[in-house]
Amino acid sequence: MPLHSRRLLSKAALAIEGRISIKQNTTRDWPRDHARLRVLERRGNLRWVGTQAGPHLGGTYAVWQITDEGRTRVATWEPDSIEIG
Repeated sequence: MPLHSRRLLSKAALAIEGRISIKQNTTRDWPRDHARLRVLERRGNLRWVGTQAGPHLGGTYAVWQITDEGRTRVATWEPDSIEIG
């Protein structure tokens, strides 16, 4: 799994509610992580929750929740090895 996908899935796994969100740009397009989260959704690691307005005017967030399959995937990762040398 690419590092950016691992980063996003790990972030969701560590969240209190198991959710991860991404804010829509002011130009109404989505940052790159939006497409990465959609890939994780298609693989069954995340479940689409929907979009919601943020606490500030003009802020729209896309929200996903980690699935049991996603949690299992994170739990099976081995810690990154540190090379000394």
